[in-house]
Amino acid sequence: MSLTVVRGGFAELSERWSALSRSAEAMPFSTPEFGQAWWSVFGESSTAEVELLGLENGSGELVGLAPLKRCGTHWSFAGDHEVSDYLGPAAMRGQEPALAEAVLDRLEDAGALTAEFRGLEPGSAWVDAFAVAIVRGWRLDVSDEAVCPTVEIGHGWDDYVASLRSRDRREVRRKLRPLRQLRGAVAFEAAETPDEVAGRMPEFMAMMADSRGDKAVFLTDEMRAFFKRLTESLSEAGLLRLYVMSISGEAAAMVLCFVARNQLLLYNSGYDPKFRELSAGLGSKVLCIRDAVERGMSSVNFLRGDEPYKYELGGRDAVVRRMRLTREGG
Repeated sequence: MSLTVVRGGFAELSERWSALSRSAEAMPFSTPEFGQAWWSVFGESSTAEVELLGLENGSGELVGLAPLKRCGTHWSFAGDHEVSDYLGPAAMRGQEPALAEAVLDRLEDAGALTAEFRGLEPGSAWVDAFAVAIVRGWRLDVSDEAVCPTVEIGHGWDDYVASLRSRDRREVRRKLRPLRQLRGAVAFEAAETPDEVAGRMPEFMAMMADSRGDKAVFLTDEMRAFFKRLTESLSEAGLLRLYVMSISGEAAAMVLCFVARNQLLLYNSGYDPKFRELSAGLGSKVLCIRDAVERGMSSVNFLRGDEPYKYELGGRDAVVRRMRLTREGG
């Protein structure tokens, strides 16, 4: 099959990129909705340039797209690992080598000396696809970058609970005991439509800031604008779910999640400190897992970080990789 390289910006390629993302079951971080939200907020203050490099088939359909960021002679995947748990291209299965070759052609034509491709999700084909860089005269270094603890839930709630280590099972039950004693006073719901999500976001960001000091620092005015734009676009695409746990009618904790590949991805969370003694933060995440089980989802991905609660809830490390390419002069 003959493939053609196409280049452009968000305006030219977003619609076809969106279609590719759905067909290839790309993670939300590799969609135009995420990319545009990031660039619309942080692009103006950046000295970098963003270029979308795609491959199209004879019917004009994109079969692969790599969002690239250029800073002089250094290139990377567009995005920021501070807000994107994974980074990288989207491609139909089997098209990764062709897209990697096209990316390398572009780097060499532009005189790139270094490239750092971060956020490669576990099991992705990109490390193998870019191995051809060695033959082309590049030095390729691959390293572990982070972990995204993930728990399998496809066999039902009872099997999930049984899969927890005995000490974790006891600890989770101990922390959830106060919530269980409240019984009917605890409610759990998911906001999914754009209007529902938009109506809850101010309260969610307030909870984020109140629940942990580092999150309060993280939520700058720019970051708040990014979260607003991101949740608008991903909820419109049907890729987002904002869970709300209430106690006696008052919101106690919220968890912002993405949905992809029949997997629930826990992106960020917050809780009202007045409910700390009820373990509202942990309780809301357990209820997220339970809801995912009831919806027939296959796994829950806690995304980047090795916080203890992720392992208490059964998470097992999945390693995110980083590639660094250098050539003479770099």
